[in-house]
Amino acid sequence: MFGIFKKQQVDLCSKVQGQLFINDHPAKGIHVHRILTYSGEQEFSDSTVTDSEGCLSLPKYSILSRKPNKPFFESFVHQYIYAEHNSENMKLWFATRPGKDDLRAFEKKLGNMRCDLTDPVAQFEFDSGFYNVKMSASGKCRWQSDFKIIDNFAESSNDK
Repeated sequence: MFGIFKKQQVDLCSKVQGQLFINDHPAKGIHVHRILTYSGEQEFSDSTVTDSEGCLSLPKYSILSRKPNKPFFESFVHQYIYAEHNSENMKLWFATRPGKDDLRAFEKKLGNMRCDLTDPVAQFEFDSGFYNVKMSASGKCRWQSDFKIIDNFAESSNDK
């Protein structure tokens, strides 16, 4: 009974590292924002600015919560990372990750982001790490492996 009052660690997002480009040139001084929503109820945010080489880094983000102990509670995280450029919010990454624990598949993608702000937003899939299960996300980032574009989108101004 007392287990429902105990807080558990909830990993909202693994460490984010990557590099931004504009037409294959490093995008320096770009503001990058991360918004994390836990099970549609709590929102957390932070931000950074790219360095002279267009590199960005945001730390792993975890919280303590009693919510995973509630009966019938569905634990999931919406992860939204965007860059401000030319008065627009450009989607670098948007995904919904199930559960309260980080997934290795998400760690690999978020820890090695390469995004060109001139690329279209794409919906893509990647291996979850579980047999025959794919995860999906969308954004301007691209990877050399474990990355299959499903669809491309025209991004509207200040898309969020």
